[in-house]
Amino acid sequence: MNDFLHYLRSSIFIKNLLLAIGLAITLLIVLLLYLRIYTHHGRSIAIPDFSDLPVEDAGKYITKRKLRYEILDSVYVAEKDGGIIVDQYPKPGSLVKKNRKIYFTINAHAPEKILMPDLVGITLREARTKIEIAGLKIGKLIYRYDMAINVVLEQHLNGEPIEAGDTVPKGISVDLILGKGLANERSMVPNLIGLSVEEAKNKAADALFAISTAIPDNSVINNDTITPFIFRQHPVRAENVRVPLGTQITLWITIDSAKLSGGGIADSTIVWDDAKNTNDDYEDVEEDTYSDDYIY
Repeated sequence: MNDFLHYLRSSIFIKNLLLAIGLAITLLIVLLLYLRIYTHHGRSIAIPDFSDLPVEDAGKYITKRKLRYEILDSVYVAEKDGGIIVDQYPKPGSLVKKNRKIYFTINAHAPEKILMPDLVGITLREARTKIEIAGLKIGKLIYRYDMAINVVLEQHLNGEPIEAGDTVPKGISVDLILGKGLANERSMVPNLIGLSVEEAKNKAADALFAISTAIPDNSVINNDTITPFIFRQHPVRAENVRVPLGTQITLWITIDSAKLSGGGIADSTIVWDDAKNTNDDYEDVEEDTYSDDYIY
């Protein structure tokens, strides 16, 4: 014990202790200087607003200030030029050190293309969800008399029908044709005999009716080169029958001209039971039912 206390008082121990303390202080100073240099202590750069600048111009500014950048994402804004910056991180005014990376979102030169989803036959609520998932927007909501209330009857793009699976620009607005129920007002259905299905759709729509389906006969099934025409419809046009506006019309189509009855007039034997009467006054027909099936 006495030897240890004697050693602590010796000049050798004191000299080694002072040397160790000096070395520790020196290492601490060197470390602080290194950290100061490495982190550019007290030297920060304020990030400017790069919005609406071409990414190449922003890159030159960033490189001169020993910063870095990366294009993180792209969007398409029709009103802006392609290749310009629409968003950035860190935000304008943020203080950063040298060598910091700045992330950009740029405007694409052309919109991304996606496949049009099938919206026909689903409710407006379901259509909103599918449109949002697909990256599209809902445009105009156009209501038409139809028994399917708030159900999508057609999907349009720029005023024209668009089919599911067609390629469309991402973010574009899609107009929806929706059913709003049958009208209280009643009218005779238009005579569609002899027309093509497309012509019938337009004529029915002008009269505020709708086409539900077109059923082909064997002549159509076995030939896809000739445009078929309508030879029967349900409900038929009859002077003593009025149906609610928006009622759906079923069509039967053929390419056999021999099936046209009476030179294009609906077959008077194929009518609703409610229409089979001899009174001059018309009958209101409530349900889309008929007594005789069509037989080819």
